[in-house]
Parts: sequence; structure tokens; C-alpha cells
Amino acid sequence: MPDQLKYWTSVNAIRSGEISIVEAFSSGSNVLEASTFFAVMPFPTPVSPISLGFYNTFIYIILFFILYAKNIFTKVSLWFYLLFPSLALYTALSLRETLILFFMILAVVYARESKLIKSILCMVPIYFIKFQNFYIVGPVVLLYFLFDVAKKGMGLKKALVIGVIALMSLMASAPIALPLVNKFRVSMFVEDGGDPNNIQLISGVGDFVIQGITSGFYFLSKPFIWEARGLLPFIQSFENLFILIILFLITRQAWKKSPDRLAFWLLFMALSMSVYGLVVFNYGTAVRYRYGFVVMYVLFVCVDCNITKLRSNVTKRYVQPPKNSL
Repeated sequence: MPDQLKYWTSVNAIRSGEISIVEAFSSGSNVLEASTFFAVMPFPTPVSPISLGFYNTFIYIILFFILYAKNIFTKVSLWFYLLFPSLALYTALSLRETLILFFMILAVVYARESKLIKSILCMVPIYFIKFQNFYIVGPVVLLYFLFDVAKKGMGLKKALVIGVIALMSLMASAPIALPLVNKFRVSMFVEDGGDPNNIQLISGVGDFVIQGITSGFYFLSKPFIWEARGLLPFIQSFENLFILIILFLITRQAWKKSPDRLAFWLLFMALSMSVYGLVVFNYGTAVRYRYGFVVMYVLFVCVDCNITKLRSNVTKRYVQPPKNSL
């Protein structure tokens, strides 16, 4: 993945003094701002992108122990964290995604503990590293804190009301949001090697809403097996199928145990998948952007709804056969 070279060269430039930490962090470049966090980590200067990948592996391990110490893991989410292939892949590369995941998860963890200041402090780096995620996770963390979702849940009625308000806000903001969304759609399409003349722009409010809903489901699922071109997308298509089954089983269990808490996280997934589904076309990019939200959904649905198994225990009742009257 060629993006790794950008982070590696930026970290080395900061470490060598070619770019100061203040200059890098205030540059407005996501790569330089993320590289600042890598540069201040107490490790030797990376000699290759592979070396820098170990920085992210360290963050992955530290996050594991934090979640374990704070009793976030259940049996299901623990194994998911350890065995999710995309999580293993992207936390071993020289990219910013592991940093983003780290701060997003900590922001919610502190919101669960009603530590609003610490939660806000964890949101600040996300704004600099990836502002889109800041505007997705920020309202989620605020609602999580205000409704005390971990203890009380949100309630299906409140979730429905918030969903309706979000939909109405989406429609009201269409005149302003549509040009920006179309701009990002074209930019991402061209960045992935597409011809800007071949992309279909969103034409109006109705199309905006429909595209937002349908693209969210598609973003969560792609690439399908028949869409895969190349070995990695082919492997990821099978991973997606497996992950969708896991998500279905977790969601079904959560619906049985605590629908009030589940409703909040369903809103979270709908928002995050729809935002990225509108602008991301490349299958590899979709997997790279999506896995962090999937990990968050599994972690916090499992802990909030006490999901310790993927399937309920079904006890068979013994029915005594009728006595022979003869």
C-alpha cells in the first residue's frame, strides 16, 4: 500500500529535525499530523515502512490491555478482537487507521465511565488525523454520555425520534451538503483511478436520502465475491461474508437481551456506513475505512448488551411418552 511510504518519510523528517513537531502538527496535512504521534513514540527511528508498522502493532497491544483492564471484553468480543483479519492487517501497516481506532474506542470507553473531559481529549486527535470520523464519533459520544446508554439504554422511541430528526436534518442540509458530497465523490473516484465523467452525481434531495440509505448497506458488505478483482479483494469478500454473519448473530442476541442499548449502536452503524458509503468506491479503501467502526460496534454492543455467546442455549423439554393403557 503506497500510502505507507508517506507516513514513513514524514516520521523520519520529523525525527531528523527537517520538520519540527509544531510545524508538522499545524501543517493541515493529515499525514504529517498523524506522523507526529508516531514520531513522539519511544521507539527507534523506523528504517522501513515495515518498521513503522510495529508502532501500530504496539498501539494494538496497548489497546488490548486497556480494554481488558476496563472489563470491556466479553468472550465474543475478545475473540473477535484477536481474530478479525482486517484488524490484524491494518494494525500491522504504517497507516493512521490504528491511531484513529485507538482514540475512537477510548473516547467511548471514557464516555461509558462518565469521564467527559477525558473523552473530549481523545476526540481532539481524531479531528486532526481524520476530521470525518470526528463528526461521526463526536455526536455519538455526546449522546452516549447524555443518555447514559451503558446503564439505561436509549430506548427504541428515542432512537426512532433521533433517527427521524437526523433524516430531516439531512434533507434540510441537502442544498449545502450535496455539492460537498458530490465533490468528495468525484475526488475519491478519481483518486481510485476512475474517470470523473463516468461517476453518477447525486441529483436531488430524494436521491440524496436514497443513496445515503442504500450506500450504507452496500458499504458494509462490499466487495461481494463476484466483484473481487485480485487476490486481496477476493480474500476480503469471504471475510465480509463471515463478518456479516457474526454481526447478524451478535445483533440478534442483543435484540433479545437489550434492544434499548442496541438501538443506539444501530444508529451509530447506520450513520458511519452511510457517510462513507456516499463517497467511497474502491473496495480496498472501503474495507480499510470500515473495519474500525465494525470493531467498535462489536466491542460495545457485546459489553452493553452482555453478549457472551453467539447463539442462545436452547433447552429441549423432555416429553414423557403416554403410558400404554394395555
